Order: sequence, then C-alpha cells, then structure tokens
Amino acid sequence: MEVSTRQPLTRRDWPQALQELAQQLDDGRIYDRDLSGLSVALDAVLEAYNRRPYVRLRAADERRAIWGPRNTSR
Repeated sequence: MEVSTRQPLTRRDWPQALQELAQQLDDGRIYDRDLSGLSVALDAVLEAYNRRPYVRLRAADERRAIWGPRNTSR
C-alpha cells in the first residue's frame, strides 16, 4: 500500500505560496481566530529573513529597480 505524503515546498514554490496567502487574507478566507498563529509564524519568517542582511539589501535594490523608490509620505 502506498501512502502519499505532502512534499515540502521548494525555494521556487515560496513566492507563489506567499502570494496565495496574501490573496486569501485579502479575500477573508482565513479565519480571524487563525491570525494569531499566522502572526507568530510570519514573525519567525521575518526574523530569519532579517538575519540575512546582504540578501535583504539586494532584494530591496531589485524592488526599487522594478517599482521605483518607495513612497514613505502618505
């Protein structure tokens, strides 16, 4: 008997998965009761991301090249 197991996401899967998460949040498809757990998980992701400053700075440069300078005055 074969038991299927879910494979972990690869590095190429993450941008799409995070876009889908953002869309589900915008659409209200994630319950408010689940937001606290999601917040903890997202904080852990951001902490890990911020421990890689070279990558973070390069990503910011690439984003500026595509989208232009970030408008901080609202």
